Formats: sequence, C-alpha cells, structure tokens
Amino acid sequence: MEKCRDCNSILKKEETVCYACGSPVERKDGKLGFAGYLLKTVTFMMYGSAALTAASLFVSFTPPFAKCGIATLILGIVKSSADQMVDRKKS
Repeated sequence: MEKCRDCNSILKKEETVCYACGSPVERKDGKLGFAGYLLKTVTFMMYGSAALTAASLFVSFTPPFAKCGIATLILGIVKSSADQMVDRKKS
C-alpha cells in the first residue's frame, strides 16, 4: 500500500496525482543505484574482515588480530553510513 507524502492518503498504483491534495506522486523504480551497490560491497567486505579477525586468533597465516579488528571496525562505520545513505534515498 502506497501513501501520499503530503497528506498521507492511500494511493492506487495507476494514480499519478493524489486525489486528496493534488500533489504529484513520485514512483520509485526499485533499482539499487550506486548507494545500493556500495552497501552490498561494504557489507561483503565487513563480513570477510570479521571472519579474518576471528581466524587470526587460531591460525598464524592471517594478518595480525589488531589489524583485522581495526579494519572490521572501520568497515562497520562505513557500512552504517552506507545504510543511512540508502535509507535516505528510499524515503
């Protein structure tokens, strides 16, 4: 169910103008765009870094724990920022 951004009335799929307030209806095409692809990439990198961080505790051929932990922390902050960027574009 889609609602008008101005007056919050319910809209049908075929409407291009709100019947209650007359404001134009903006439809989203559902494509991810750059922000969505950035979010997917950063999420994948963060989980990979977290796996390396956990593995560095048990095996010696991975980078040191401190470097992996810092990389995971930084990627977590970047992921949080990308999440906010995608949420802002959705609304």
